[in-house]
Amino acid sequence: MADFFRVQLGVVSRSDGHSAAKRSAYQSCGRAVDHEGRSFDFSRKRKEHVRTIMLVPDHAPNWAHDPEALWQRAAAVERRIDAQEARIVDFSMPRQIPEALWEPCIRHVYGPFVERGMIFQIDIHDVAASDGGRNINIHGLATLRSIDGDDISARKDRSWNDLFRERNGRNVRELFAAQLTAFCQQHGFSYDGDARPNSERDLPDPEPRLPRWNFGFFERTSEMPEALAALQDHRRRRREWEAAQAEEIEAALELRHLETRVGAQRQRQIVPANPGQRSSSKKDRRAAILRTWHRSGWIDAEAIPSIASVRFDEKRDLLWINLADGTALIDRGDAISLKGRITWTAAAETAAAAERHGWESVEVHGDQAYKDAVTVACMLRGIEVRNHVLSPKAQAAFDRLRADQSNRSTNPNEPGSGATGAAKADVSPALPTSASRLSSREIHLALTKRITVPNPPPMESPDTESSAPVFKPAFPRRQPPKKLPSDRRQPGFDKAH
Repeated sequence: MADFFRVQLGVVSRSDGHSAAKRSAYQSCGRAVDHEGRSFDFSRKRKEHVRTIMLVPDHAPNWAHDPEALWQRAAAVERRIDAQEARIVDFSMPRQIPEALWEPCIRHVYGPFVERGMIFQIDIHDVAASDGGRNINIHGLATLRSIDGDDISARKDRSWNDLFRERNGRNVRELFAAQLTAFCQQHGFSYDGDARPNSERDLPDPEPRLPRWNFGFFERTSEMPEALAALQDHRRRRREWEAAQAEEIEAALELRHLETRVGAQRQRQIVPANPGQRSSSKKDRRAAILRTWHRSGWIDAEAIPSIASVRFDEKRDLLWINLADGTALIDRGDAISLKGRITWTAAAETAAAAERHGWESVEVHGDQAYKDAVTVACMLRGIEVRNHVLSPKAQAAFDRLRADQSNRSTNPNEPGSGATGAAKADVSPALPTSASRLSSREIHLALTKRITVPNPPPMESPDTESSAPVFKPAFPRRQPPKKLPSDRRQPGFDKAH
């Protein structure tokens, strides 16, 4: 459905008791004096007035920039008692357009009329709308005669009347809709002005205008005329339609919010910030998760208490890492994503997998809770996260975990500082980048038949360049230990927040 669009056209006629000076004072929310010396004061409405803009052709004299002088001259040339002194051309400013662009938008919309020689007094009114938002009304008062030399022309330009009367004003409305839509598109705003009648836009009919005597008759006799009763019924049905529209909009916003949350969860993943750190072969990708560096030796991934099982998907060429808390990590080699709820275990194992890949800096994608948890886990391992700044709550959790990590390193005899504690905290040095990789056959057998993977050959120590530590054979496969009581679980991100 198109956005809200309103254009109001009319004329200022003496036969209706109006004048251009009176209309000018109303628009500017101030005082004005007409050519006969009558004064009009609308300063009580000053609060809703924003500013006045005069749109004049390039060849117009200086007095055309003064609203009071302009309308005094325009009225002075009119001789008839029922003469028309000015034309009303109002529209509603789309809410998408910020205040800084109101004047450029006004000049763009009224530009085609000014090029024809019309002079406009434009006034911006900012009032509260029925839905609690802002209702920006643009009031335009235009001359009916062009400038002839230094004065108002003695003859009216009848082509202007033809422009506004053609198709009952539909051409002018369509021109306004096109100008507004084009301006919004030029500035990147989503807006679609539609000048079609309400009946063609599936909207209620406009409220009918009744003569004043209907209201006076009702006040005197308490009997409602038939026309006034129809108006009340129209207003009731319009309120019902507006309530249904509000419910539809609210439901659409709620659906969009849910879709955004679901989309963010589907995109929970961590990727290397430097493309050069991505694995160059399937062999490297598969071997990265099979083993983890634990204290001073190599162990099977299944020996880590937080990992329940590891499965390799040959068709899609990825690793499923099922964790003991019911969540799962999907390791594609160049990205590690999370399936399930956000837990501290999942965040810690995501960071551990990134470390085993040798990623020194990463980027995290997903919702705020996921990015906070994984960022904390990565920072504890010395992995730089480039695209996320921790929330205050996550920063406090990181400071607490960093302090606990420092205490365990300085006081190894404290509980949780041994092998089991290290595995629980999942704080381990980085995997040496010079580690040799296993063959695809050995990896496949290790994942499908659960055989013991051969011990890799000695490699250079990460601390010294000359010494080469001797690695013992891999630990025998064992059943994962029982879950620890809840009071001994790792603090920080046990639950999604």
